[in-house]
Amino acid sequence: MTGQKIMVVEDDLEIREVIRLYLEKNGYRVVMADNGNDAVALTAMEQPDLVILDVLLPGKSGFDTCRELRGLSAAPILFLSCKKDESDKITGLNLGGDDYITKPFSPNELVARVKANLRRPHLEAGLSERHPTKMSVGTIQIDRLSRVVKIDGQEVPLSRKEFDLLSFLASRPEQTFSHEQLFREIWGQECFNDTRTIIVHVSNLRKKIEPDPSRPKYIINVHGVGYKFSKIS
Repeated sequence: MTGQKIMVVEDDLEIREVIRLYLEKNGYRVVMADNGNDAVALTAMEQPDLVILDVLLPGKSGFDTCRELRGLSAAPILFLSCKKDESDKITGLNLGGDDYITKPFSPNELVARVKANLRRPHLEAGLSERHPTKMSVGTIQIDRLSRVVKIDGQEVPLSRKEFDLLSFLASRPEQTFSHEQLFREIWGQECFNDTRTIIVHVSNLRKKIEPDPSRPKYIINVHGVGYKFSKIS
């Protein structure tokens, strides 16, 4: 039993209750909100380990709520939406979301996504003997235990998945990983041709750590394969 706390933000009572039942069955503690304002207030009080956030909420949208939540918490955010457009998914990921699942969905798949999004921080601790816990490349300093990234001594706010992606690549310099490998390692799932999620997270990460994101010197494209982290600063 995990005991980790999940916040479910969903205005449809039936869907909210189904999610709650499946999460509690798998050992999670659940707090619930049916609108964005309550979700922000609950996050400040409860500090959930993960947030399941509906996009189409009454009043403040899930996207606007995500913006506010990112100022309060680095917990993974999993969007729920009846919209299948790729542009909506990209919007959610660009705002700091970690995952995106469309309705209708299988409750078991949702629980699997929750487990996958909570898994990486625990795996990081187990890597400390094989990979350094603190790394410096150029002006970037990465502390994998405190999950803090600094550039020229100034802390850079990263989402959970952005940190996991940077930490994974930086601890394996000059090794090339495909989109599928990165999705499996960072999200704990098979890619299912969902390369857009990786592309968006790499783009967002570059905007935060690269001196010139249009000409990256740290996270490098390997044409036709994927990405690698260059230790040459």
